[in-house]
Amino acid sequence: MAPLEYALFTDARRPPKMELQAPERALLEQLTAANIRIPPRPQILQDIERMLNDDNATERMIGSLIARDVSLTAEVFKLANSPFYRRGAKIESLEQAVRMLGRKAMGQITRSALLRQQLGGDAARMEAFWGRCTDIGTLCSVLCDQLERPGRLTTEQAYLVGLFHDCGVPVLMQHIKGYGDAQLDAPTGPDYLQEDDMRSTSHCIAGLMVAQEWELPYLLCEAIRSHHYVIAAEQNEKHAIAVLQLAMHAYSRSKGWPDSEWVYQQEQALQVLGIAPDAVDGVIEAALASFEVLH
Repeated sequence: MAPLEYALFTDARRPPKMELQAPERALLEQLTAANIRIPPRPQILQDIERMLNDDNATERMIGSLIARDVSLTAEVFKLANSPFYRRGAKIESLEQAVRMLGRKAMGQITRSALLRQQLGGDAARMEAFWGRCTDIGTLCSVLCDQLERPGRLTTEQAYLVGLFHDCGVPVLMQHIKGYGDAQLDAPTGPDYLQEDDMRSTSHCIAGLMVAQEWELPYLLCEAIRSHHYVIAAEQNEKHAIAVLQLAMHAYSRSKGWPDSEWVYQQEQALQVLGIAPDAVDGVIEAALASFEVLH
C-alpha cells in the first residue's frame, strides 16, 4: 500500500500533501503492526472500470459483466434504486441502470457497491449501519445542492463523502472483537469516538487506510480522516468536511439524538459554508424536508 502521506487522487490534479499529526501516525503504526486487513480492490472492479471507459462497450456488455457477481448485482440494484440515484421508475435491469444513470454514475455505484460488499455490507447486522450512512450521504447531496455547491463540491462527491465517512468502522469490527457492537443499536445514536477511546484505536485512520487502498479521491480521504475535527484555517477540503458535519447534525436532529460534537464544530463549519448562526435552523429544516421527499 502506498504511503498515507500521499493519498491517491483520481483526476488530473496533484493532491496536496497529507501530513498526519503525531497521534494519527501512532495510530496508523499501531493498526499496521496489528496486521489489520484492508480488503483489496477486486479484479472485477478493474474489469468493469475498463469496460465503462471503452466507447465500444455496450450497456448490455457492461450489465453482463456486473451480473457475473450475484452479490455485487444485489448491491448495485440497492444503490441504483436509493433516493440519491433513482430518478423515476424503479430500475429493473443492469442494462437499464447503465442507460438511465450513465457510465460515470455506474462507475461510482459499482465501486461503492463493491466496497460495501467487501466491508461486510451484506451482513444483516450491518443494515442499520449502512442505512444511516446512506441517509447521511443523501443529506450531504441535498445540502450541497441547497447551498449551491460550496467550494465547487459536486452533489456526487457530497453523497460519497456521507456514504463512506465511517468506512473504517466495519474494518475494526472485523479486527477487534466486540468493536461497535454497543453502537449499532444505541438508543441515542452511535458514538464511534467513544468506542475508539475505549479501545485505543481510530475508525477514522482505519477508514483512511481503506480509502488509500481503494484509490478513492483525495477529497474523500481527507473527509474520512477529519470529519470529527474542528475545521482549522489551513484544513484541506474544508467544504466537504463542513457539509458532512452539518449533514450529520441534521440527521441526529431528525432522530432526536443529542449531538455534543456539533457544539464545538458548528462555528467553523457554518463559517466555511457561509451560513449565519441564526439561519442554520432554516437550512436544516429545508434539507430535511427535501430528504423526506426523496424517501
